[in-house]
Amino acid sequence: MSNKVEAERSKAAPFIPADTGSAIFLDNPHLDNLMTVVIALGAEIWADRQRMKVVERLLETEGKATTEMIEAYVPTDAEKKAWETERMAMVERVYSVLSRDTSNARPFGEERQF
Repeated sequence: MSNKVEAERSKAAPFIPADTGSAIFLDNPHLDNLMTVVIALGAEIWADRQRMKVVERLLETEGKATTEMIEAYVPTDAEKKAWETERMAMVERVYSVLSRDTSNARPFGEERQF
């Protein structure tokens, strides 16, 4: 390696990785793990739904759907807009419970005090 390339590399700042892997955001690492799983599952479900929409469109228009056709598919602007609307509706259905008012929450089976 040339001295010039080595000199250029030495000017770079060292990479400092984020410590998010050991950070706790919800006061409990188990809750953080569950949230990570729930969000990842939602992303996987949406990816499968979007892929299924591509398969359905290809079957309607081409009569077949190969892996290559699916991977090469480019949605129309109208499809992109419809998918975004559907994705946001799914996010609302699935994740809205996370923002519910819990000020009157109590353990299951416990009598409510009036």
